Amino acid sequence: MDELKRIRQRRMGNLKNQLGKRPTQEELSWPNTPIHVTDATLASTIKKYPLIVIDCWAPWCSPCKMVAPVIDALAKDHVGKTVFGKLNVDENREVAAKYDIMPIPTLLVFKNGTLVKRIVGAVPRQHIEQALEENK
Repeated sequence: MDELKRIRQRRMGNLKNQLGKRPTQEELSWPNTPIHVTDATLASTIKKYPLIVIDCWAPWCSPCKMVAPVIDALAKDHVGKTVFGKLNVDENREVAAKYDIMPIPTLLVFKNGTLVKRIVGAVPRQHIEQALEENK
C-alpha cells in the first residue's frame, strides 16, 4: 500500500469517528487549515461550506495574534464539520464595513450562508466551540 493510500485511509477513519458516519468526498477535501478570504471571495466561500467561521483580524492586533493558534487548532480538529477562514480587515474594507467590524478579532459564524453568530475579542477556545455546537 503506498503512502498516499495510507494517509487517505487514516484521514477517512478520523473523519468517520468525528462525524459518526462515512465522510463524503467533499468533506474529505475540506481544508484543515484556515483559508484566506477576501472581499471578492467571501460570498462564494460562505455559500460553499455549510458551517464556516471567518476570523476578522489585522497583522498589528495583539489579541488577533493570541487567537490565531486557537483558530489553527480548531481548523484541524473540526475538519469535515467546520471550515475556518481568515480575513485581513485592513486589506478588505468592504467586508469590514458590511458587517460593522470595529473591534478585532471578530469571528463571524455563518451557517448555510447566513450570519448566525458574532464573537468579539480574544475568547477562550471553549467559547468558540460552544458557538459551533449551537450551530451544528
